[in-house]
Amino acid sequence: MANDQIQVPRTQLPIEEREWNHVVWDVSDSGVLSLTMNRPERLHALNFPMLHELLELIEDARNKTEIRVITIRGQGTRSFCSGDDLKGMEPAPGDTSATVHHQLLVTIREIPKPVVALICGWALGHGWELANACDIRLCADNIEVGDHRVTRSIGLNGGTSWFVPRIVGLGRALELLMTGRHLKAEDAHAWGWANRVWPLEEFDARANEYVETLAALPTIAVGAFKAAIEFSSAHSLRDSLANELVMSSRTRGTEDADEGRRSFHEKRKPLFKGR
Repeated sequence: MANDQIQVPRTQLPIEEREWNHVVWDVSDSGVLSLTMNRPERLHALNFPMLHELLELIEDARNKTEIRVITIRGQGTRSFCSGDDLKGMEPAPGDTSATVHHQLLVTIREIPKPVVALICGWALGHGWELANACDIRLCADNIEVGDHRVTRSIGLNGGTSWFVPRIVGLGRALELLMTGRHLKAEDAHAWGWANRVWPLEEFDARANEYVETLAALPTIAVGAFKAAIEFSSAHSLRDSLANELVMSSRTRGTEDADEGRRSFHEKRKPLFKGR
């Protein structure tokens, strides 16, 4: 090389030194990792470079105790994510739905921290599936969400058949997926898909307040609850009871567990540190 410098591969660089072209990120003092999809010219449609960036940032947060909540949103208020970028997926060698997109969805479900989708405007196709994978969906009242791929005879490949029945129930899932219907804010909330819906002009403030409340909770315990619920979706009551004992044992000796007991006896609000 001209300057005799060795180029370090992206994946070996510290997260702060990597170049991020499609996702803007920040970590707040309270431990919220904010991920903002930033392809406004494509309404934040997913391509492989963006999927890699989301996956790398979420994976990096897994073992960082200072990160207590992860949020995902699209830049602006017009779109959370409009789906796949059918005009420019930009795959690198080895990039497939199974190796990249599916890995992102599984990572969101498995990371022991709450992942919150902050949704304004459209969340369609794979954008809808990305929101489905999140633990909580906070929405503005301008949302339009769903999966119309059946109307173009395009098959599923992003977890909708697993997520949607568990979120809205079997009958409603069948209606949505077999007709390609989109949901607006009122129905999305009534059906339980949207955990909260606020007026667009209030959305940022109200969502921030909600996320800050999550960040103040005992992170390890929250992760254990998430894991227990995930386990129970595919196991019997007897197995789930046994698993709950395992999950509870992981929180028993933490600093936050001690703080929870002390604050109860001292009749004060607990101050958790996520450890």
